[in-house]
Amino acid sequence: MQLKRIFPNAMAPVQYLVSRWGSDGNSLGSYSYDVVGKPHDLSERFRVPVDNLFFAGEATSSSFAGSVHGAYSSGLMAAEECMMRVLDLFQLVMGEEGPASVPLLISRL
Repeated sequence: MQLKRIFPNAMAPVQYLVSRWGSDGNSLGSYSYDVVGKPHDLSERFRVPVDNLFFAGEATSSSFAGSVHGAYSSGLMAAEECMMRVLDLFQLVMGEEGPASVPLLISRL
């Protein structure tokens, strides 16, 4: 419903998944944790965008993994990356050189 208010002309989703972490017997709302032998760059690899899909969450935080602070700070980082991608696309379409001054609202719903 929130996205429909932001993008009233958007098509309905083709497919979606609703997670129930609080009642899932395999997780019960748990956070990720580091295991022995984990590659040191794993959180950075989790954070790599796929096309226009940006990832955030405590598992993508190399400094604060497994914490609410890690989830929050990685969300800010993903929002910044998203904003930079939008500005890059805007400059490409508009054919502008140099920095653009475009207001952009990133919503944390």
